[in-house]
Amino acid sequence: MQMTRLVFAGVLLVLPALDGCSKPPAEAAPKAVAAPPSASVPGKPSREDARACDLVTPQEMSAILGSAVVGTEPGHKSSGKTECIYQPAGGVSPYVEFSVEWGEGETAMGAMGAMGQGKPGADDPYAGIGDQAKSVGTTLWIRSGEDLVQIVFSGVTDAPVKAKKIFNTAKTRM
Repeated sequence: MQMTRLVFAGVLLVLPALDGCSKPPAEAAPKAVAAPPSASVPGKPSREDARACDLVTPQEMSAILGSAVVGTEPGHKSSGKTECIYQPAGGVSPYVEFSVEWGEGETAMGAMGAMGQGKPGADDPYAGIGDQAKSVGTTLWIRSGEDLVQIVFSGVTDAPVKAKKIFNTAKTRM
């Protein structure tokens, strides 16, 4: 997971520099900021309040994985991101990291494409999950509208089927 974060961070640092080389500078115009779609739905938390461990509860993750897991939030918090780590109370697997970064879907997928990463083509077992899905090693990146969903698997069998169930469970609450 650390390597994925380092690669992603490196790409994010390099892309703005490359972007400046490929086109003339544009006039800076203020960006319109829309309210998150969930803000208008009664009883549904806003993005700022949504927690990954609530988007897919430990009980739901246990059912999906076929093994009891406990969900914990990492001690570090990041603005615009929510994360939950699911692992058995005893033992090391199955282990799943699930996170959502609000508004980062297009940037992340653009970075993945620039790195030439991901499984292209119709034979991709993750095709059809979200608006776009690419995997690198044990990490799956899913673009859902403007948002980025990441799922990291360890000790999980049939990950593509389980990834779809995890995503579909969370999507109804995002």
